[in-house]
Amino acid sequence: MRRGTRSTVVVAVVTATVLLLLLAWSAGNGTPLVSSPTGTWGPPRAEESASLPTILDPGSTQEGGQEGAGDVTRWSFNLALLLWLVALVATLTLVAKWLGRQRVEGMERRAAVEEEELTALLDATSDEVRYHALTEGDPRNAVVACWVALEDAVHRSGLKQDRSETAAELTQRVLGRWDVDPAAIITLSEAYREARFSRHPVTEAQRTLAVDALERIHVDLRRHAEAQVSGAADATGPTGADGGAR
Repeated sequence: MRRGTRSTVVVAVVTATVLLLLLAWSAGNGTPLVSSPTGTWGPPRAEESASLPTILDPGSTQEGGQEGAGDVTRWSFNLALLLWLVALVATLTLVAKWLGRQRVEGMERRAAVEEEELTALLDATSDEVRYHALTEGDPRNAVVACWVALEDAVHRSGLKQDRSETAAELTQRVLGRWDVDPAAIITLSEAYREARFSRHPVTEAQRTLAVDALERIHVDLRRHAEAQVSGAADATGPTGADGGAR
């Protein structure tokens, strides 16, 4: 659910709660929320009504019947109000559980996406990829392959790309989210652009520089992966025979 929809639900529930609480307070105190208007046009005062002829002289039976009817009406209203309050509490409980479940599911989805993204980046910077880049093909293609492997990893992770950014900019943004050494990112991206768009030869020294930058990126990514594994182990606590004994 979007944040605006959640806010609307909360406001509606709180408003209904306040209104029902006001009704309950009004019924319990016998004070209506909206009182009848007063003024000079109302029923005649006591001294004026004394001079008027009596049209109906209610007896004790009628007064008792009116009081009994009033009690039944008040009891019915209180019962209906109680049912409304029970329904409101049940609704609030369900809404709170639903929102909590949505929050947990959202966190789980983000964690799964991040794990997939980190795994793809680690594969793109692995020892095997760096070895092939360092020993196979000409230097120009090797340097380009180092950066393209990162772009492919980002693409496989499913992260949405802004319309205003290029694939290289998206890759830099993703690597920045993992606190990768900015100098390594800049070194590799500049080496890629030079190898990709320049006409002069690319040297073996440039190949080595690009592979070294890719290795530094891999080290930072590996550090994050190890931190996640360590955090998950701390969260689950001790396991096995020793853990069970404790």
